[in-house]
Amino acid sequence: MKHDLTIIRSFLLIVVITGISCFPSLAAEDETAYIDLTVSGSHIEIGDVVYLEGYIVPSLLIHPGDRLLLQVTSPKSSRADVYYRLKADKDGIFSMELPADAIGDWSFIVRYEGYSSEAVPLTVTSRAKVKEAELVISGPFSILHAGDTARMSGWLRDFEGNGINYRQVWYSFGLPSYSCVLCGEDARRIWQTLGPVITDEAGYLEFSFDCSDPGTYAVKASFPGDEIYAAAESDTLYPRVL
Repeated sequence: MKHDLTIIRSFLLIVVITGISCFPSLAAEDETAYIDLTVSGSHIEIGDVVYLEGYIVPSLLIHPGDRLLLQVTSPKSSRADVYYRLKADKDGIFSMELPADAIGDWSFIVRYEGYSSEAVPLTVTSRAKVKEAELVISGPFSILHAGDTARMSGWLRDFEGNGINYRQVWYSFGLPSYSCVLCGEDARRIWQTLGPVITDEAGYLEFSFDCSDPGTYAVKASFPGDEIYAAAESDTLYPRVL
């Protein structure tokens, strides 16, 4: 009986020793099987850029060039998508930039197959000082006659020359000043304000107005400003209608 117990104890000891020698390698695999994600800061101002950077262990990728899924939780007023596809380089590094276009709480998670990063929070606050904006218009692009439609275009940009997208721009045109034909004072004109028109993704805009009478018209556009950008007004142009 004692001999049997000795054999059993010896067998259990071998199992324990084998387990100790095997488990560290398993734990090491678990430690390296992960996705890491960082954000440029925990608090930024609306209108700034969110810089996302992360790392996935390359051996996790089933196929080279596989895409990771970035899940974004943002305030309802944001134009950010819920999901983005990210590609990691050969070293497992991936990155992305997103505009912080809404005040409130954000969070980011990167997923791949059964793996995911921890949720990374971000708080977007109002700006201490709005950014400067510039509004430039041009046109018309042909000789105008009474009864024609004048077509104009323009750009809304920030102080660095980047287009300001999806903003409302109002435009005004002043009818020929019949009471002061020679002096050309804009204050004497009859002004009509129309719009708004919306800038596209690049900050570009177009608008038009009818030229019912001959003479020199006055045309300008204005951006009222918002929580990110200051108000801006274009120079006044003076198209002539024959």
